[in-house]
Amino acid sequence: MDHKWIAKTWLVLGLLLLAVALQAERTEAKPQGKSRLPSFLTVCYRDSPTLNECARKSFKSIKPRLMDGIPEMYIPQMEPLIVPEVKMDQDSGAIYLHSVYKNVKISGISKHTLNDLRIEPSKLKFIVSMTFPELLMEAEYSIKGKIMMMPLLGDGHCKVNLTNITMQTELFGQEYQKNGATHLKIIDVKVEYSLSNVHMQLDNLFNGDEALGKRMNDFLNENWKSLAEEVRPLMTKALVDILRASVDKMFAEYSYDELMPKKNN
Repeated sequence: MDHKWIAKTWLVLGLLLLAVALQAERTEAKPQGKSRLPSFLTVCYRDSPTLNECARKSFKSIKPRLMDGIPEMYIPQMEPLIVPEVKMDQDSGAIYLHSVYKNVKISGISKHTLNDLRIEPSKLKFIVSMTFPELLMEAEYSIKGKIMMMPLLGDGHCKVNLTNITMQTELFGQEYQKNGATHLKIIDVKVEYSLSNVHMQLDNLFNGDEALGKRMNDFLNENWKSLAEEVRPLMTKALVDILRASVDKMFAEYSYDELMPKKNN
């Protein structure tokens, strides 16, 4: 269902800030040559009083490159973002579903607005808030289970439109030593999100029964808010787990001094 795709989209938002790939083991863009930061990246010093201003300016300046992908930083193409497969299960509360989505295409990421980007080096804390006016997701789906005691069964093409999505992510790091250099790893992630509207269309529900399919699509669109709350804990946990693992991948590749050096060394 749509809320499982939302998790993947919000994952991308967090990873854009820290320059890592979505679902590294599936869509990772392999870096070539030596492990070093791309020359087009602006150096922001962690002991500079203008660190956050520099970080925001740097993020905005590389937006076109982010959308095209940056292999050196493990970032795949973001516009559109292609995810080969997403598997999600929900078996608690009012939702019992097994679902698989293949060839997922997400469009609209490039139209984001950066609301906030802050770095607190003394706490090894990274904060980013972003808003997307609209995201369109398409995929081939297979789903089976129940929603609020109503059976849900189908496989085919689906579309989901998400409107006014805002996400704030806070990541907390910890230093460790590797090959004589200081690196970071993520020890905690906090995610909050909101959205204004969801509209979805699942084709070929109930083996192509058009009447039943229309009623179910109408039901999902009319009750998306309550359904979103049902899956919120699952989505938050999934985001936290994937963000921590993915960001740690980049932090393991580049030392703290490479990513954000001290100016007064």
